[in-house]
Amino acid sequence: MVSELTPGLTGPDKTVFSHPSLSRTLPFEDVLALDRLAAAAWAAPETEEYAGWLLRHAAGVSRRANSAAPFPPSSGVTLDDLLARTEAFYHARDLLPRVQVSPAARPEGLDDLLAGRGYERESGVSIMIADAAELAGPSENISVTISDAAPAGWWEAYIEAYSRDARGIVSAARERPVFASVTGDGGAMQAIGLGVVGGKWLAVFGMYTRPDCRRQGLGTGIIRALAAFAVDCGGVGLYLQVEDDNPVAHRLYEQLGFRRVYGYHYRTLWTAS
Repeated sequence: MVSELTPGLTGPDKTVFSHPSLSRTLPFEDVLALDRLAAAAWAAPETEEYAGWLLRHAAGVSRRANSAAPFPPSSGVTLDDLLARTEAFYHARDLLPRVQVSPAARPEGLDDLLAGRGYERESGVSIMIADAAELAGPSENISVTISDAAPAGWWEAYIEAYSRDARGIVSAARERPVFASVTGDGGAMQAIGLGVVGGKWLAVFGMYTRPDCRRQGLGTGIIRALAAFAVDCGGVGLYLQVEDDNPVAHRLYEQLGFRRVYGYHYRTLWTAS
């Protein structure tokens, strides 16, 4: 691995997790802590906190950054109040009201309550974690560069993969983003990944290998390089988010040592209430 960084954590250690290899499931407190880490890692440029809920707006780029994170609300606030503010927030920005529902979502029974109000379920996602030390290390014949700034061609590869430009989200990250890449002859971008350090955890986003460069272990090399970087920073674990309708990605990450610990989905109000 080629690193252009001086490893080091910024900010306090905010994790409350036990070591990721110890359990395949997480209690409420750990799910909530991981939800908060992920919200800081993939942060919307515009946010508003209302009575504990975090309302996020990123001009429609990704559901996660354009949905309400229903963290435990303040006492005395009703669901009517929370949804009225949420719906007003998104309608004012010409977006559909959307709520991200994980096992830590509150108030209790939120998923059923939203369903009863006409919010439709969509986009199930699995949260997977892995032991950073077990993953860390170089991959044979693969040189991965990790840098604080996106190298030439990195964002073009990301847009090619995801058909969206997430620069506004990454620049808004309240943690430390790092850009991983593998280049070929002449500096052509072959594979990319994004890591965001938060506390003792590193979030993995934006994994992509160009079609003509697949089956060479480039993605595995990037994951291992990010894990090594996390360990150098004092980290203990990696986490990533995989859509439930992508079984190929699930199997690949499981083979690397990632395990599903919980899932979330969205509830979206497709018609005016």
